[in-house]
Amino acid sequence: MKLVYLFKEALRGFSSAKLSTIASVITIMLSLVLMAVYFLFTINSNKLVKNLRDKVEIEAFLNDGMKNEELNALKDKIRAIGGVKSINYISKEEAAKIFEAEFGKGMLEIYDYNPLPASFKINLYDEYKTLDRINKIKMTLSAYPQVSDVQFPAKNLELIETKASGFLMLNLVIMIIITVSSIFLVSNTIRLIINSRSRIIGTFKLLGGTKSFIMIPFLIEGFIQGLLGSLAAAGTLYLFLSFFTSKFENSDFKIELLGTDTIIYIVVIGILLGIAGSYFSVKKYLKFQN
Repeated sequence: MKLVYLFKEALRGFSSAKLSTIASVITIMLSLVLMAVYFLFTINSNKLVKNLRDKVEIEAFLNDGMKNEELNALKDKIRAIGGVKSINYISKEEAAKIFEAEFGKGMLEIYDYNPLPASFKINLYDEYKTLDRINKIKMTLSAYPQVSDVQFPAKNLELIETKASGFLMLNLVIMIIITVSSIFLVSNTIRLIINSRSRIIGTFKLLGGTKSFIMIPFLIEGFIQGLLGSLAAAGTLYLFLSFFTSKFENSDFKIELLGTDTIIYIVVIGILLGIAGSYFSVKKYLKFQN
């Protein structure tokens, strides 16, 4: 019976402070949208960095006229180098087809022969995809007389090492700031609701109501506000991201969208924001009244 009364009192609070309640729900929604956008941005940034790192490979160009025995012997030597994950042999004919697919046939038609060399495309384990380690492997490969040149995307790797880590750390700091700011905004918005009902709180105190008895209706309100705000945020994000990702349908990089687990996180965080905002606001108000 007591719980039913407290729940009814919480619902009554909605009707008595409609504008403040709507403002609280909107504040929670906007806070969650910002948090979720930065969360998804962080996930997709990590995914993009991994995608760029996965494409980092070494290409060792070979001298013309090598026999199969020499190729196999060289392949075994390269495979024995620390960090080498796999080796793919590209013949002169395959190199020409790849070149024609990227640049067209006209570029090679000016030659009476195929000028492109055969090569080994060497993929490394992730922990070896650093500038220092790849340069050491490059020096080892360049020492083989059958290898004419060694290339790898040094600029991409340098970008990953020098820019990506700092950028991701900055993004994490911003997300923490947004989270703390969201709690502050929600708490202040809910405090407006509590201030508008100060007479009711004072009446409860005069009648001997305990702090928990006074606080529970506000916590229930915070729960409902957080739930409504999180559902509104999930719907807004779904519409926004569906429109945004439609612009990148033809891209090789697939953007991570809202999954079921992310929606659950949004709802849980929204409810926690509502409850936490109500708790700290009521606690501060009751302490001030004392």
